[in-house]
Amino acid sequence: MRRIAIAGLVWLSMLALGVAQGVLIVPDVPPPDHRIREWRPFRVKEQTVRVTIQDGIAETTIEQLFVNESSAPQEAEYWFPVPRHAAVQRFTMVVDDKEIEARLLSAEEARRIYENIVRQQRDPALLEFAEHGLLRARIFPLPPNGSRRITLRYAETLRRENGMTHYALPMRTMRHMARPIEQARVQIEVRTSKPLVSLYTPSHPEAWATRETPTRARVEWQGRNLVPERDFLLYFAASTEPYETQLFTYRTSGDGYFLLMFAPSPQQRAERLPKHLVFVFDRTGSMAGEKIKQAKEAFKYCLSNLQAGDKFNLIVFSEQPTKQFETLVPATPENVRRAIQTVEALDARGGTNIRDALLEAFRSLPIERTPALRAVVFLTDGLPTVGETDPNRILHAVREQNHTRAIRLFTFGVGYDVNVHLLDKLCEQHRGASEYVRPEENIEAKVSRFYDRINLPLLTDLRLALEGIDAYDIYPTELPDLFEGDQLVIVGRYRNSGRALVRLEGRASVRQERIQHTVEFPNRADAMDFLPRLWAVRKVGYLLDQWRLHRNDEVRAEIVRLAQEYGIVTQFTSFLIEEDMVMARESALLGRALSVPDGFADAPVSGRAAVDQSEAARRLQRSGEGGFGGAPSAPATASQASESLRFAYASPHLVERAAQRIRHIGERTFYLKNQQWIDSRYKPDEKLPQVQIAPYSDAYFALIQRQPKLRQYLSLGEEVILRLEKVVVQITPSGKTQLSEEEWKMLQ
Repeated sequence: MRRIAIAGLVWLSMLALGVAQGVLIVPDVPPPDHRIREWRPFRVKEQTVRVTIQDGIAETTIEQLFVNESSAPQEAEYWFPVPRHAAVQRFTMVVDDKEIEARLLSAEEARRIYENIVRQQRDPALLEFAEHGLLRARIFPLPPNGSRRITLRYAETLRRENGMTHYALPMRTMRHMARPIEQARVQIEVRTSKPLVSLYTPSHPEAWATRETPTRARVEWQGRNLVPERDFLLYFAASTEPYETQLFTYRTSGDGYFLLMFAPSPQQRAERLPKHLVFVFDRTGSMAGEKIKQAKEAFKYCLSNLQAGDKFNLIVFSEQPTKQFETLVPATPENVRRAIQTVEALDARGGTNIRDALLEAFRSLPIERTPALRAVVFLTDGLPTVGETDPNRILHAVREQNHTRAIRLFTFGVGYDVNVHLLDKLCEQHRGASEYVRPEENIEAKVSRFYDRINLPLLTDLRLALEGIDAYDIYPTELPDLFEGDQLVIVGRYRNSGRALVRLEGRASVRQERIQHTVEFPNRADAMDFLPRLWAVRKVGYLLDQWRLHRNDEVRAEIVRLAQEYGIVTQFTSFLIEEDMVMARESALLGRALSVPDGFADAPVSGRAAVDQSEAARRLQRSGEGGFGGAPSAPATASQASESLRFAYASPHLVERAAQRIRHIGERTFYLKNQQWIDSRYKPDEKLPQVQIAPYSDAYFALIQRQPKLRQYLSLGEEVILRLEKVVVQITPSGKTQLSEEEWKMLQ
């Protein structure tokens, strides 16, 4: 094997690592033209991953376009770390339409190669690869300022965990590269023999999943100029049962984390609940122009897509509300046609009387014995200006009208002039959800997308019971209704372990539905390391909403504590990524948080900042939902390099800073301060014993051999502070090269 050049390995952290970790490495040969003084690294201009899954077999095709930016031809070796735990069946490799031979090394052989290079060239980035096998191939010279397209195909047998099939696409080690990938895509087609019940992408909640048939679905994800932090994880389950229940757990020490997923079979369509809806349309003067045109199309779409058995009414309002029909009417073609004609004839005029419009809407929805989803769909673009204008009195009046909370309220705020605080509290009181249409967004597209999601209700008034397990901190705190294409994702903590009965009850079309399964909450489970942060993100989202709507300093303090421990950048914790970041006690953190000068420390009731805060909190609460029926998101930008951080904060500048200074590895979070990566669990005032180890020393590699899981943390760099259960490990150039028996005992 040719020795790898030092120059090539110095570049390793700058080389183009593909979405699935393909790397080009320069061999130890002199440049063909010695007059060339400046060498540039390879970069990835484009890469696409296409995956076809049939039940438990996956075939992955990775296509990468490497660009040689130097003015001389360069030879290289292509390295591809084989997916961990994958039972690989075959590999084929094509370079510019020519199939070439590649050598597949075992994980043990690969580990020796990786660690030997780490020892010699002092680059810990390769430690991350050492948990994988290795595919190596010699690549023909890349022409000056030219490119090579490399296509790699491999098939593997997938694992099953907790009744779900698991597919993993390696992406995590890309965080070491200096230059982001210009354009990346992942496209996955899932085919199953039985109906596909649930599909879950916990690592990339912004991925778009669509069900094409009961046994086939498509998952898509794309990004631009980004450096993903996590492997792409996909879980799916196929079953003939009406509802499926899956449990994921994570527990290494202390209390555990869990995720419960309930998903309906696509065969449930025949048992959907009817809808009783009242549409409330704001036709006030501020809706003039393009706004009212788009809003008309949105409501026409909703009306046209009512189902047989549904009932509805239409209320148009400005200073006073006007009903289309005296009572709810069946969604017959004639009634729908009359309502659409009314919408088409509307013009924009008058002031905004929100109180009277909502009271009329709720009065138009009598509570009947027939099971149905009863809801008000409310669209407005302004603040209350006519009649009752005090938000608290409006809230009180509407709450009195719907005191049983049997009727849901879904609101759409158009533009930035709406009272966000009022609309969000209305939805909180009436078990609904708020959406906001920004000036640059299309009203019709946003309303119709939302309506498609709630068009086919299956279960309402859901209640969860966990018997035999001491569970707490469960989110969402109030379960939403379950619609076709949805899946209910519940996260929480648990103290004891053992068997437990999980029961979910809800109102269906013809009966009270009860879903129950006996599951195991283990004492130890370390595979699902994404769960701690997912739980923390959802809890922070809930707390941010509570603080924004109700203002409480204790809630703010808990937001700061959780955000620091789990690396979640919020309006209160931007200080976590500043140069003078303080890793200190909660009181010090809170004091620092209160002085954040970004303008987000307040809770405005209207305007762009209010919309930003509302949407940020809602995205956090929905983080990790995945499932079908979502909408494709826009490609990520460089400032959105960390997909999990992107959901936490609205400022692109701070998210970009966070992507540079925060790393999420497994269940842990690290912060960069003075060129040192610091474990968020490390607290200087704990006075735990410390063991200092020199990087690349005998002690360093002995620690990796004894505790292989630490390899992923040490790959951060040459200076790392890591808190273990009984001791703090500090990797530093001034550390020891050999450890005593007593020190090894502390590290056990």
